[in-house]
This record gives sequence, structure tokens and C-alpha cells, in this order.
Amino acid sequence: MNPNEERHLTPIFISLVPNLMQGQGHIIPYHKSVSEAVSQLGWKHFVAVPINNKVHNLPINWDTCLSNYDLEKEGSWYDKFLHFQEIWILGKKIANYLNNKIADQSRPRILFIERFIHLQLLALFLALLLIPTNNLSVWLLYRRDTHKDKTRIIYKILNYLIKIRIKPEKFKLVTDSDLLSKQLSKYFEIPVKVFPIPHTKVNLSSSIIDNKSKILCWWPGLPREEKGWHIIQKLVSYSGENTKNICLICSEKANLQSTKNGVNLELVKNYLTREEYYSWLHLSQVILLPYDSFEYGSRTSGIFTECIVSGKIPLVTNNTWMSHECLKYNLTELIIDWHNPKYVFDNIKKITQSNIIKNKIQNMQESYNRFHNIANYSLTIKNLYRETITSNYD
Repeated sequence: MNPNEERHLTPIFISLVPNLMQGQGHIIPYHKSVSEAVSQLGWKHFVAVPINNKVHNLPINWDTCLSNYDLEKEGSWYDKFLHFQEIWILGKKIANYLNNKIADQSRPRILFIERFIHLQLLALFLALLLIPTNNLSVWLLYRRDTHKDKTRIIYKILNYLIKIRIKPEKFKLVTDSDLLSKQLSKYFEIPVKVFPIPHTKVNLSSSIIDNKSKILCWWPGLPREEKGWHIIQKLVSYSGENTKNICLICSEKANLQSTKNGVNLELVKNYLTREEYYSWLHLSQVILLPYDSFEYGSRTSGIFTECIVSGKIPLVTNNTWMSHECLKYNLTELIIDWHNPKYVFDNIKKITQSNIIKNKIQNMQESYNRFHNIANYSLTIKNLYRETITSNYD
């Protein structure tokens, strides 16, 4: 294909989703937003997900074609070695999908994967060995502090192998954190582009609830240690006058029980629909994010982003991406020492009554709404693709 042809042919954008996590988290909303962003460019968008994924109400145009082996389940190195057959099957499924579904191989194709571990990345590389790659780009969105992982060298090797299998200028690394961008660029020794977080259209009837009788504080999601489960347990076990009129909302799976003279506790079902999630976000004044600073030192939080664009009050841990973002807007008050429950509850009452803090959150909200949106995501995709073409023919 000559340069002029490639410049005028609209690309096909292909999202690979090797694990839907039973619909948990932001995977489905993320790729729905990607579809909107790609459609704004006039491009075609395909989404490949596992068969038998146990997720209801997927978009009807998503293709259930990938193997549903759980390559992310815990196990020893020996167990992971035995998964090689499963890795190979996933690789063949990806290759078959690209060969059969995306039949027009003369058109530029962008293969995008935004959540993966090294085993899924290996399956992607094996797939690339089975298909023509002349007009194929691969964009990998790294979400985690991969440069700190024990397996970081594996990612580096796989990045290299994928890069040389396709045209090097068509291999792109991206992330959604400015902190990760710098760190991953240094480790992988190539630029890492920062993408906006697109799934920020939050359906709230009002951004702030004026509730004088009680303060609703929500700890969203299933209980996980990296999200501060032990801290929430400590908060629920605390009793004191400063918990009066404070209600803590948590998942039933946390197995928490309220204590005398302690915080009011309301347990919600473990798996919320998107509408139920938005409903609790609407009702809550405060979102508790006592996340581990090692796990979330540079990685983003979709919940935090939705909290800000909704005008809610997030309480975060120091030395995390969330605290880094708060510092940009002089919101040091939102960075909490979670180890002292009395301090936490005192601050919840003080912060929710402060108009100064609410005004600063509003400034942050306006800034986030300008950057983290589908239109800007669409523009970022377009500009990165233009860079690919330009570097290819300079």
C-alpha cells in the first residue's frame, strides 16, 4: 500500500478483551466508550470477548469468540507452565478472529488491548505469528506498575517480539496515568502516550445531595486488601460520638457488622448493575478510597475519576495516583491517614461542611470534564494514528 492510500483509508479498530471479569469493574463501560470514540472518527470498531463469559446484556455487536480459560487465576510457575496449551488456544482464537472477521486486510487495522497479563500478551504474540501483519498496528494500554513486577522482564521481551513482528512504528504503548507514562517510558525505553479515561458519562440526577440528617460514605466494589479492606474493618469496629449521623455503605461480601455507638452500616449486594452503581454514587456524599499505596502508587482508579466528574468528595491514601491528582488542585485535605479512625471520622464531618473544599472539588471537576471524555479520547486516538502514518512515511 502506498502512503496516499493508507492516509485515506479509514482504519478498523479492534478491541481484544481476553477476560471480562464477570462484568466487574469498568471493562464493559470502557469499551462501550471506546466504541463511541471510534464511531466519532467514522471508523469501524470490533470487540472480541470470551465465549461463555457469564455476563448478561453485552452489546449485541460484540463478538463472543475468544477462549474463556482464566489465565489470571493464582498458581505456581509450574501451574502457569501447564497453561501453555490454553495460551496457544487463545492465540489461535485471536488469529482466527482477525483472519475471518476482519476480512479486508488491505485496510489499516489497529489491535488494542487495555487489560492483560503476560500470559495473554504471549497469546497475542502467538496470534501474530499466524496472520499477515503488513497493515496491522498493535496498541497496548498498560494500567499497572509493570516495571515493578517480578515478571517485568517478560513484558519487555514480549513488547520487543511484538514490535519486530509488525512494523516497529506501528507498535504503540499507552497508559492513562501521567505517572505511569514516565515510569514505563523509562523502563521500556520507548514513549508511552497518556490517554484520557473515557467512561465518565455518569447518569446522576444531581451532582451533589444536600442531606442534613446523615452523611453517606461509600466504599465501592468487592472487598480486596489492595483497596483497604482491613482499614474499612477498623472503621466499622470503632465507636465514638463523631460517628453519629455517618452511614457507611459496603458490599455484603465484606461480612461487616456494626458496633454499638459506631458508624451506621448499610450492606449492598455484591454485584451492582451499572444503574445501581450510579444510584449509590448519586446518593453518596463521600467516596472512601483507602487504597494501598504500593498497588496504586501510579495506577489510575476509574471510581476516583467518576467520583470527581460527579462532584463527590473522595478520601484517598497518600503516595497514590489519587493523592497525586488531588495535589494538582491543592486538595491536601482529601489525603487521609487511615490508621486513626477518630481522625477519619472527624475529617469526614469537617470536609463535608467546608465550602472551600467543595469549591476546589468543583474546579477539579471542571478540569476533569474537559480532559476525561469521549471526544478527547477520540481525538487522542486520531492523533496517535496520524503519528503512526507520519513516522511510517517520513
